[in-house]
Amino acid sequence: MSDVLIVGAGPTGLTLACDLARRGVTCRIVEAAEGPSTASRAKTIQPRALEIADDLGIIDRVLRLGAINVPTRRYDRQRVVSEAVEVATGTATPGVPYPPVWLSQPQLESVLRDRLAELGGQVEWGSAVSDLRQDADSDADADSVTATVRTAAGQREIRARYLVGCDGGRSIVRQRMGAVLHGTSYGDHRWYLGDVRIKGLDRHCQHLWAGPEHGILSLFPLPSTDIWQFQASVPADEQKPGTPTLELFRRIFAERAGLPNVDLQDAGWRSLYQVNVCLADRYRVGRVFVAGDAAHIHSPAGGQGMNTGIQDAYNLGWKLAAVLGGADAALLDTYERERRPVAQAVLDDSTSRMHAMMRAFGDGDGATALRGLTDDFTTGLTVAYPTSPLTTRGDGPQAGDRAPDAPCRDASTGRELRLFDLLRGPHWTLLSFGRGRGHGTAAWDAPVPLRAYRMTDDPTATGPDTVIDTDGQAHRIYDMREDGLVLIRPDGYIAMRTAAHQGEAAVRHATALAARPN
Repeated sequence: MSDVLIVGAGPTGLTLACDLARRGVTCRIVEAAEGPSTASRAKTIQPRALEIADDLGIIDRVLRLGAINVPTRRYDRQRVVSEAVEVATGTATPGVPYPPVWLSQPQLESVLRDRLAELGGQVEWGSAVSDLRQDADSDADADSVTATVRTAAGQREIRARYLVGCDGGRSIVRQRMGAVLHGTSYGDHRWYLGDVRIKGLDRHCQHLWAGPEHGILSLFPLPSTDIWQFQASVPADEQKPGTPTLELFRRIFAERAGLPNVDLQDAGWRSLYQVNVCLADRYRVGRVFVAGDAAHIHSPAGGQGMNTGIQDAYNLGWKLAAVLGGADAALLDTYERERRPVAQAVLDDSTSRMHAMMRAFGDGDGATALRGLTDDFTTGLTVAYPTSPLTTRGDGPQAGDRAPDAPCRDASTGRELRLFDLLRGPHWTLLSFGRGRGHGTAAWDAPVPLRAYRMTDDPTATGPDTVIDTDGQAHRIYDMREDGLVLIRPDGYIAMRTAAHQGEAAVRHATALAARPN
């Protein structure tokens, strides 16, 4: 019997599989498709998801394949109106090391699969879950879950202690566990989508046509490929549009763009997309969970859907590992409590952006439409859990917030490093700020896997696990004006900040729900 069965090998399922595998949790990941998808679908990786990629050990690969600050060239038919970086803009800062990256979903999935293989896992392709049952008289007492799986070789059963449905908007796991999607379908927001090859068009920028007469046409060059993502709004008077063809794409291009010497030569993935905005009424029933599109379906405005799913997986992974290691099972209740309100906020935000974008494009104001697609909210960096049972409010305002990065230096070796280097891995992290010799943290018998570091702005400091805040960035970013402790969860959120003298007792209280048995 496996510890965890993951259903669905998209970005959410693969993120969860990598996180569990690096924590030593035995998991299986099954996927109904016979092999990896080539459909571009999502193409923006937001800063918070990039920080997760850093922690999982894949950030260098993502940055090498992706592109940042891709400009948009806006047209009025053949005339160029402007060219500027207007969407997913950003620069690295000491506290936020990664700006948004453009990278297609298939390439991100490939990177995650490679990382999973390095960790000893693999996707079981052609394995479609058709049913599941929780193996006890009631969901509350269940000690395992059994999934019925159809393969080319026949039907079989897989048993696991927990099951997580990451199987998309039509999730069979969500249906079988009894959760219900509630939401709205926007029939007036329909799009033709596809992956095409184009000859005669400059690949350094997105090409965009928008106006009240013909609607919207976007051609986006997917980095590290020869593919363009084709997006075109469906005319309101088109009653029953079907799956688009290459000929339809060519006709739309001729009507809305009309650029000479440009040839759409091939169309692979093609789709008719209608905007749906939905949220599951619950994320957990007994030992079965849903995450990603199985739990929430978003408007594409703002590029938040895939990123929200990745954060779901990152939130759930360490909690499953802790409970499987003996922590209180109530820790798993915090998954829905923390993540469902985030999904609701993202749904509200992306829907508002979608309506604003369509209004602006309809008015011929392309600049406003594009600038309104992304901002601080869409980065994922503002997500916080201030009311979570895992958050202990202290003297500062940051408990429950994302833990920022900052440049610093190892006192023992003189090597320059970042706070994220200290956080990277499956452990909790305790930062002890102060000029003294620390607060005895090394001698603590911590109730969770914990790494403790002394943070000082004294450039002459020495000693093991001592980190020098060379220019005071860490003290400023964390607002540490006096000696104090900052406890950071395995998923990079601040669990507690408190005065130094409260020490071990405060840490034990803050980690009680995730604590290992004695």
